[in-house]
Amino acid sequence: MSKDSHLRFPSHALSETEIPGPCEFVRREAAPMCDGVESIEGSRAAELLKQNKVQAILLIHGTFAGNDIAGLVREIARFSPVSARRIRELGKRWLDDFVGEIGNYTEDFADELLSRLGGDSSPTKVHCFQWSGENHHLGRADAVMSLIEKIDSICDPDASGDRVLIWAHSHGGNVVAMLSQIVGADRSDTETFFEQTRLHYHSPTFDKVDLSAWQRVKDRLLSQNDFPALDVATFGTPLRYRWNREICPKLLHFIQHRVVDAKHPTKAVLPQSPQDVYRATAGDYVQHLGIAGTDFLPSIFAWRDWLVERRMGRIFESTARRRDVWKKLKLGRRPSCDGTTLLVDYSFEDNPWYSKLFGHGVYTMHQWLPFHLREITERFYG
Repeated sequence: MSKDSHLRFPSHALSETEIPGPCEFVRREAAPMCDGVESIEGSRAAELLKQNKVQAILLIHGTFAGNDIAGLVREIARFSPVSARRIRELGKRWLDDFVGEIGNYTEDFADELLSRLGGDSSPTKVHCFQWSGENHHLGRADAVMSLIEKIDSICDPDASGDRVLIWAHSHGGNVVAMLSQIVGADRSDTETFFEQTRLHYHSPTFDKVDLSAWQRVKDRLLSQNDFPALDVATFGTPLRYRWNREICPKLLHFIQHRVVDAKHPTKAVLPQSPQDVYRATAGDYVQHLGIAGTDFLPSIFAWRDWLVERRMGRIFESTARRRDVWKKLKLGRRPSCDGTTLLVDYSFEDNPWYSKLFGHGVYTMHQWLPFHLREITERFYG
């Protein structure tokens, strides 16, 4: 593709003619609520990860569970990166204390996952990745830049065949999908992407780069194209961007789902009442509703970002129209076109709040960690 042509990455069309990928129902009996897991299961998972050279597990939270959901701290980072980092760290600690593990990966969750893999002696380390949590393309693109640098920092550049396993909740999964498109692009498309978004990271007033991560990643992608294989499990991720399977060869999607329409058992049915929403009658309503056309606008203090966000929409979701949102919601697509989708009727009767964020917050709770670890390691590496 020439630099003068229009850059378009593929996205989910959510049309009746679009062919979804494989989809399976996971029975509740196969995913019991449990406080622990047999040591043999933890050892089995650890051994599979070791045999397949999985160097690290990255836990990525979704929208509104981040450290700058309004994008204000990023504007501070343009002038004082150190102050911005401190504000983000403090804000994330406050959010973790307030919401806990409902729809949010905590350090306690990461510690428990590591302990099941053998603790500090495990060759597979566990990391939490933090991003702003903004609900728009540009917020996710900012996360992509940081995520690329995070992956580079935890992978041995001299080791061949190493893999990184990612657990991504909600739009955290779309951050990784976007990453797969950007990293997997050819040189011409990479140059075009950074040219189209230059106004975001390069100040026209002072004629300098004021978000240095973007420039570093640009230089890195244009100078070297090697990247570890990313094996990805998403949890309640809305259908937005398509995935580059060369970058993400192993791909699995967990979705909280309850059958309401017997004739179309995989269909996500729109709620008929407020009670349906907070009881999660049809499953994960946030995953269903978070399609193209539901993003927010960037911060009102960032006029540059408003312009770049429009360009990002054309790059990543060129066929999306807000007037089509209702039609697509009624279609009720659950399965992704890429990878395998697992529809799970999670159980949360013991603690209904509410009901775990309208069906969207149950995935990150520690009692489901053993089930997720077993399913992911066996399906990816067993």
